[in-house]
Order: sequence, then structure tokens, then C-alpha cells
Amino acid sequence: MQLAQLQGHLQQHGLPPLLCVFGDTPLLLDDALQLIRQQARQQGIDERQRFIQDSQFDWQQLQTDSVNLGLFSSQRLLELDMPEAKPGREGAEALKRYCAELPDDQILVITGPKLKQDQLKAKWFKLLQAAGPVVQANSPERRELPQFIQQRAQRHQLSLNGDATQLLADWFEGNLLALDQELQKLALMDAPQPLTTTFIMEAAQDQSRFTVFALQDAILQGDLTNALRRLQRLLEEETEVAILNWMLQREVHKVQQLQQLQLSTNELMSLGIWRNQEGAYRAFAQRIEPSHLARLQQLLVRLEFAFKRDSGEDLATLYCHILMLLCQPQRTPEFLTSCYE
Repeated sequence: MQLAQLQGHLQQHGLPPLLCVFGDTPLLLDDALQLIRQQARQQGIDERQRFIQDSQFDWQQLQTDSVNLGLFSSQRLLELDMPEAKPGREGAEALKRYCAELPDDQILVITGPKLKQDQLKAKWFKLLQAAGPVVQANSPERRELPQFIQQRAQRHQLSLNGDATQLLADWFEGNLLALDQELQKLALMDAPQPLTTTFIMEAAQDQSRFTVFALQDAILQGDLTNALRRLQRLLEEETEVAILNWMLQREVHKVQQLQQLQLSTNELMSLGIWRNQEGAYRAFAQRIEPSHLARLQQLLVRLEFAFKRDSGEDLATLYCHILMLLCQPQRTPEFLTSCYE
């Protein structure tokens, strides 16, 4: 069952004795739990207990807690989070016993990460799957993200135009929690709707949000001074290196695709280039010569070695070299040459 089907299923059938939710996105896992808790309250279940499976977890609690209900409670909601979805031998046996005789006075909800193929084939999962519904709470695919953003915006009484939706999809792909926080912040501004890309970008600028997306914008415009200033701010704020590297790799990939292929507007959007950016990105691709692109790819490899394998090269220096090539590759050939010595 997909997460979108959960609310209708609960309204029609109520809470089952056993329900599992697995997914790769904390925001969506929490959405599922909130729906389940809301349904529990509607069914008069006001006693809830939550466990996290770790090395000290006692699996006997699944069996014994159901007999320790409060004086005025006939059922309780028991939530078990399995952070790695690896119950082990003891846990697998406990789940087998539990599934063989589901208690009448307890609703068990098991949550965990997106399951791998070997976990999907495991006996413990097959037993859970046979005993109750399994909900998939995974991030939407890139092509599904704009619709997801529109639906999420409606939760916060927001309306977005098409370009604004594409902008948010480009900014927050792979980080739905940050997306939801951004929508909450926009909802508090009481702005005219539907929101536009101009408003969203100005709102970010007003709050001095020097994020990787602000750096991305400076790179797109070829603004080396601002790019270096924003890089400095990001490094001072100890921004996650992996996110910075991802953004730079993505920009180089866009340039490579623009240079090698004749892309339609829809194909550009699949790369994360929305309509208002098309002209800027084509100009960006024109200022990067094939020799520059080859050098950028070399620098990105060195950046990964410096980050993941501690090669000894200074990350800040590598970032500056990359920004120089991306923003003003013709400025100082001597400097570019020195990058590779």
C-alpha cells in the first residue's frame, strides 16, 4: 500500500492489529504515524507507548505490555521503530510468535527504513506482510515531485504557480523535510497567491539564506565575487560537504548535457532547469569550453578524493578553483594552469 492510500484505508477499515510502515523519508514516515495516531484517537485509544529497537531492546515487551493496560483503557497503541530493519534471530522469533497470535487489546505499528531486496525476502518480513498491511512511505520520483509539492503546499494553505513549483523541486529534491519547513515559513508571510519564483527567491534573499542554492545562482550568472563570498559563508557555517559536492557535480553535468545534446524544454526540466533559467543555462554552457569541462571533471574527482579518502588537498582551495572555472574561465589562464600542477 502506498502512503497516499493509508488515510482512506484507515477510514474504511479502522486500525488493524498490526501495521507496518517502511520508507526512505523521515517526513513521510512521520506523516504515516500522525494519520495512525489520529485514527487511534478516533477509535478511543488514548494510551500510546513507543520503543526503539537497539542492542538493549527486550523483545518480550511486545508480549507483556499488552497485559499492563491502564485502568480505563481497553486498547493501546504500541509503536516499534526498527532503525535498520534488522530484528536479528531473537527479534525474528518474537515477531513470529506475535504474528501467530495477535492480541485483541493492542495495536502494533512497526516503522523502519526502505527495505532492501534481502529484507523483503526475509521470513520475518513475510510474516509481517501476511499479518497486516505494509505501507510504503518513499520519496516521490523526480517526475512526481511537482505534484507532491503542490499537494504539500495545499496543506499549508499555499498556492504556487508552475515555475515556483519547479523552483522548489530543483531546490529541495532529496530533502523533503527542508521543503516542508520552507513551505511552513512561506505560509507565515501572508503573501499574495499564487506564489511566484520572484517572491520565493526574494524571501530567501531577505533572510540572508546563503545556501548552496544561492551559490548555484551566482555560478549560473558567472558572478565570481558573489560565488566566492557565498562559498566562504557556507564553509564558515560548516555546510555539509557532500551537499556542496553534489551541487557542483550536478551543475557540471547540466553543462555537459547542454553541450552534447539538443534538449527540449521538458528534457531541460528533467535536469532541474526550469523555464525561466533556460536562457541563463544556455549562456552558461557556452562560456565553458570543452577543455574547461575536462579540467572541471578532474577537479571534481580530486574533490571527492579529498573528501572521502583524505588525500591531503585543501577543500576550500579546490572549491575556489572550481568556481573560477565555472564563473570566469577566461579570466586568468595562468591561474587555471596552476590548478593542475
